[in-house]
Amino acid sequence: MSEEYSRLMGNVALKEIINSLKSGEKTISAIAEDLKKVSPSGIQPLVVELYLWLLQQRGYVQVKGSGPNAVYSLTDKWKELESQASK
Repeated sequence: MSEEYSRLMGNVALKEIINSLKSGEKTISAIAEDLKKVSPSGIQPLVVELYLWLLQQRGYVQVKGSGPNAVYSLTDKWKELESQASK
């Protein structure tokens, strides 16, 4: 398993954001809502946005649009990393 994959999935918030995106494209508010199912207090949308920015900078998430209606999804780069980690 790659160090990068382990580091990302070792962070509970990042792991849950990635898991949320596995079901398809989502807005920040939809991801934040998904996280409430995992943790009663959830994660603030601003924090979700910061984690998404981090994932986008690394090439694992792409965004369409901007502002509150921006839609995020996992990239092929993420799918490759995950595939390599499961070997």
